[in-house]
Amino acid sequence: MLLLDEPTTALDVGHQQQVLDLVDNLRRDQCLTVVSTMHDLTLSGQYADRVVLLSEGRVVVSGTAAEVLTEAHLARYYDARVHIVESAGRPVVLPYRA
Repeated sequence: MLLLDEPTTALDVGHQQQVLDLVDNLRRDQCLTVVSTMHDLTLSGQYADRVVLLSEGRVVVSGTAAEVLTEAHLARYYDARVHIVESAGRPVVLPYRA
């Protein structure tokens, strides 16, 4: 098992991808379970097999990235204004101004 706490914080987008690709390859090649905390919902949606959404320290939604990362869930639990689009079959979270 590999536990990661915000592994892409303060990295530019290219290095974020490199880190998460490396973790994904390790997971696959060594049959690892990876548990990671991430605030970047788009990165979570692009790389995670399963996503758990926490609010006020509690699990409020869990499932595939497409099931969890919805406009309704992010509005309800995070008071966020977002559009969700799809890229390569995975959700991309786009915040927008009111």
